[in-house]
Amino acid sequence: MNFALNRRLFLQASTVAGGGFMLGFALPGNEAEAAAAPEVNAWIVIQPDDTVIVRVAHSEMGQGAFTALPMMVAEELNADWAKVKPEFINPTEHVQRNRVWGGTATVGSRAVRTSHEYLRKAGASAREMLIAAAAQQWKVPASEVRAEKSVLTHTPTGRTLSYGKVASAASRMPAPKDVALKPHTEWTILGTPKSRVEIPDKVMGKPVFAIDVRLPDMLFAAIEHSPAFGGKLKSFDEKAVAKMPGVRAVVALADSAVAVVADSYFEASRA
Repeated sequence: MNFALNRRLFLQASTVAGGGFMLGFALPGNEAEAAAAPEVNAWIVIQPDDTVIVRVAHSEMGQGAFTALPMMVAEELNADWAKVKPEFINPTEHVQRNRVWGGTATVGSRAVRTSHEYLRKAGASAREMLIAAAAQQWKVPASEVRAEKSVLTHTPTGRTLSYGKVASAASRMPAPKDVALKPHTEWTILGTPKSRVEIPDKVMGKPVFAIDVRLPDMLFAAIEHSPAFGGKLKSFDEKAVAKMPGVRAVVALADSAVAVVADSYFEASRA
């Protein structure tokens, strides 16, 4: 996917929801479709209360992507990390919007190394647009405004505005054609120890994994494969398990495995 910073694509059919600032890269679709959607951006939402929502397009599989990817955006955005809130993208929306978030494969450490450049550019572009909006409100040159920890400051006078206060106006600013990324020597978020944001919910058992899904009249299956690669199914004793609690069926799968279907995963696995 080409993530060039083109204003038409960058702000195509941008909308402001409750004063929030939404921006992304290479947004597809027409204005009518975008206007009907609650949001039309790819990566960043800045809410009136200064909460910075960062969209995450890769899975959290214990490697820390749900923390690392928002750190990239927040670093270039000069956001207050305490106000950053990661949020997974909606897979259905991703398909409907012609894969607006690009590749979502999570394998081989790709989450960080394949997306760091465009995520950092998303943050840097948003920062420049926020600066431009504040400068316009104060009627001063943008060069006199600095952004730090989600606060915009007019250096000569000391006047300040939080990101949330100018988010709506910033969404109407021209997107910069090019943005310079910080050298690593200036990083204040990347490369520093941060608490993994998904850990508290994991400890409390809140995430819903595939094994947690429950649907009406749902059955469960457990599979016994050949213990050796290329092994073939010779025989199985269906009668030995057919009358066990919860068992509904015993099914041979091709010629290399047997599945037991039951009312619960525990019953299927035991059988």
